Amino acid sequence: MLRLAFDRKNRVLHVIVSGIFGSEDVDELDNVVVEFVARHGPVRGIFDYSDVDAIAVPDSRLAERAQQPSAIEQRVVVASRVMGGARARAYQGYRREAGQRQAVIVDSLDEACAFLDLRNPRFEPVER
Repeated sequence: MLRLAFDRKNRVLHVIVSGIFGSEDVDELDNVVVEFVARHGPVRGIFDYSDVDAIAVPDSRLAERAQQPSAIEQRVVVASRVMGGARARAYQGYRREAGQRQAVIVDSLDEACAFLDLRNPRFEPVER
């Protein structure tokens, strides 16, 4: 499942991913983020995988996606509690090899907010 929330004051998009994250979810995630940025302009992003139970995306698909530029320049990834940051770090390696900008990987939403220097963020749900 994919949900969005937005802190307008700080211009931070919070992308919440839960359940099983599969290959089709990669495309949905890309489309939703590109559409949001097209409507609202540049934002920073928190990609929150803390509630992901499993990632069902082949490494070849991750490597392919890692070669493409991101619609959001400054990104923080909250790693899955179940899976740790292993897949996120693998994706970072693919991005590094492709010469793409990498996200910061953290273990919690609090750490993500601290990294982005957010004080009392007000994430409001975004209708899709």
